[in-house]
Amino acid sequence: MLIDTISLELFNNTEHWKENGQLILHDRFFMLRDFSFARKDFLKSSQPYRLQEGRVVIVKRGSASYSFNLVDYHFQAGDVVVFLTDTLVEKKGHSNDFEVDALSFDYDSSWLPPLDRGFLCHHTDSHTYPIVNQHFSLMWNMAQEADFPADNIKALLNSLLIFLNRHAGQPSAMPASRSEEILRRFITLVSKQAARERNIPFYADKLCIASHYLSTLVKQTSGRTAMQWINQTAIKEAKVWLAYSDETIAQIADRMCFTCPASFTKFFKREVGVTPTEYRQKSF
Repeated sequence: MLIDTISLELFNNTEHWKENGQLILHDRFFMLRDFSFARKDFLKSSQPYRLQEGRVVIVKRGSASYSFNLVDYHFQAGDVVVFLTDTLVEKKGHSNDFEVDALSFDYDSSWLPPLDRGFLCHHTDSHTYPIVNQHFSLMWNMAQEADFPADNIKALLNSLLIFLNRHAGQPSAMPASRSEEILRRFITLVSKQAARERNIPFYADKLCIASHYLSTLVKQTSGRTAMQWINQTAIKEAKVWLAYSDETIAQIADRMCFTCPASFTKFFKREVGVTPTEYRQKSF
């Protein structure tokens, strides 16, 4: 079982945040207000994470750089970020005054609106910020009722996502040219499939282009080879499972479609410099 790292951290440190009145927890739903990363640093820069729940984050102060599904983004005060389930996250760095409001939710397409893409970033202005903040404030107030009003929270979240989907522009990292668009689609596929599929023909087939053309395009557009993207992403996935699951090395090797644990260990040590067992020991 893979653990949603941030949720685990919050549920294991409830008293710290409840003393400050900044955290609401209900089952797998949580809300944070005025969360300062200077007070408690959740994410290690060297450790990738895969989040199992959706998030809406409002950057209130400061700035930060993160990678979402292998693409780097820079956020600043006023940005609202939405990402759905199964997101590979890496922290690149943040300012000392980085502060956010955030909520977590189980994304269920049966009642939440279909988003144009799995990641949205909107820089609010004098018109949109009050509307976003009002949605957060209403959910915050309602979530504190003794009888948790799940239907009201869902309705407000639905409304917020529809509003953001309509107003969010293309993230700054989104591509413009055809080559960049193919690269974006390749990276998206790799972020989801590299744990199991580590050969270029698989991705070329999914993108309906020749393998040699994909290899050339990826190298010319990104400066990295297709296999570097695939292998480095597979390593990130392995690191997530080693650090935040209770599965054995053999189970992780099987999950990642290696022929045997020894093959997985050889691959991991070649890319990282230590064995999976050594990495797991250092992570705790």
